[in-house]
Amino acid sequence: MKKLLFWMVLIVGIIAVIGACKKKDDSTTTTTDNTTTTTTTAACSSSLSTTASGTLTGMTSTMGVDNMTGTYSLAWDGATPTAGCIDTSSVGQAIGFGAIPSDSLNFKYQIIVTSSTSFTDIKTYYSDNNSCATVSGYYATSYTNFTVGDNITMATAPSGYPTYGTKVSYKATCFMAKGVTDTATAFLNAMSTVSGAVTGTELNQADSGSTYYNIMALNDNHSGTTYDWFYMGPKSTSAYPDNYSSNDSDAMYQ
Repeated sequence: MKKLLFWMVLIVGIIAVIGACKKKDDSTTTTTDNTTTTTTTAACSSSLSTTASGTLTGMTSTMGVDNMTGTYSLAWDGATPTAGCIDTSSVGQAIGFGAIPSDSLNFKYQIIVTSSTSFTDIKTYYSDNNSCATVSGYYATSYTNFTVGDNITMATAPSGYPTYGTKVSYKATCFMAKGVTDTATAFLNAMSTVSGAVTGTELNQADSGSTYYNIMALNDNHSGTTYDWFYMGPKSTSAYPDNYSSNDSDAMYQ
């Protein structure tokens, strides 16, 4: 049941993200004293960053206040797949729920810190068997204006999550997606209002500009492993969550 809920949330998230990034001319026209001004929101001028750089500071951890840097990969059922490559046994479930292209044999979900105020959320599909070497498609969102707020604690938290966190906010700024295979391209074109994706060509455009509120935490002293762990709650455009969710939060490692 937990996996079913995970994939339902992932599918809804895909629709929401891509729907917010519908390709269009985001222009407004204002007329004042016989003067007409048209403002156009331009797409991102270049591909958003997927290179780890910089540090996000000020989040709570088992060591007090700690920093977040580098790349974090999704843990799967508590396991830590090598290099974040989730293998064929799990991919079948994802395909069954329509969450990834049907020609995918592996996939990754990663958070990449790209500066002191930004990070990229990227999901990548692969068409090789258990090595995550041959990309068949991907989509990603760049979040900027990252700001740290108050620390919070919870009496209890869902299994696998800490009872502490830091309030954070960030803005959806840029979006990109690419189908390397025809199957992945068809998958992208089937997402909500996205249309016109062409195999081998990257879509690169402004995102919704929405500000999201969330909680995040680190655990750099995780019992029984040598990994550093990162936890991200369920983002909202209206208010900070007060706890993690077993259905809509992520536990990631590096």
